[in-house]
Amino acid sequence: MSSNVPKRQIKIISLSDRISVSIIIPFFYAEREANLEGLIDDLKKQFFRDIEVIIVSGVSPQGKAINQGIRESRGEILIVLDDDSRIGHPRVIENLVRVMKGDPKIAMAGASILTPDHANRFQRMTAKQFPRFNMPVVKEVTDSDLPCHGCAAFRKEVLIAVGMERENIIRGLDPDLRVRFRKAGYRVVLVPDTWVYHPLPPTLRKFMRLFVRNGYGSAYAQVFHPEINYDTDEKIDSKEFVPKRPFLYRILRYPFRLLKSFVTFQWIRLLGYTVYVFGYIWGYVHFSLLRLRNKSCV
Repeated sequence: MSSNVPKRQIKIISLSDRISVSIIIPFFYAEREANLEGLIDDLKKQFFRDIEVIIVSGVSPQGKAINQGIRESRGEILIVLDDDSRIGHPRVIENLVRVMKGDPKIAMAGASILTPDHANRFQRMTAKQFPRFNMPVVKEVTDSDLPCHGCAAFRKEVLIAVGMERENIIRGLDPDLRVRFRKAGYRVVLVPDTWVYHPLPPTLRKFMRLFVRNGYGSAYAQVFHPEINYDTDEKIDSKEFVPKRPFLYRILRYPFRLLKSFVTFQWIRLLGYTVYVFGYIWGYVHFSLLRLRNKSCV
């Protein structure tokens, strides 16, 4: 298949006549079609069968795609999967559902993110330096800042009550949702014995493009929506995590992160941070000028 964006459409695959869980997969990068097919096969092999799979193709940003899936959904529990994820074992969906139903105060329940065995040497090295792609698999329900859209279950009524996904940002859906759920009095947790495979880019070039894009997207949030530009944590336990830091604090902290990566010989992490800064500066200048131009036209 070509590298063009997939045709804009919604496809629904029902695995049962009785639907209690809706699985939403935003599909935007056509080169991931083979992985998407494998992911659907994974879902068909799950022990939990009362599901529908909603594939939202060609819709961006991700928040808008997910919201379109939500509007089509019939399940009381929603599970969002990235189109480049693969399911870890046949009881992943069952485990997510059990945890969600076991505690009504849980609004977001995520699977641990692991690097697959078939990942190349570069991907394995990179995952060791970025804990969010090499999470421990927990043995009990654990309040954490690590759950993400790679594989996460949501209580549908709560997600709708807090305003659904944001459609006005191009990066930062995960931290924004985690903060909104906690402010509403709900828990965000990792689910025990549950994981998906979600590898980092396979080449240095694609890795650099990812971090430039992340920096660019973060700059967009800072310029247009600074109130929701949150930090992310790399620890399993979120008890001491502070999601919102002053902008100046974040700027002054960054050189120390670069230095730490250098002295600990985490060269890939150092490179990621460096190109992230490039993307951020590029985005900040671009979006600041755009905002000024828009104001002058009013």
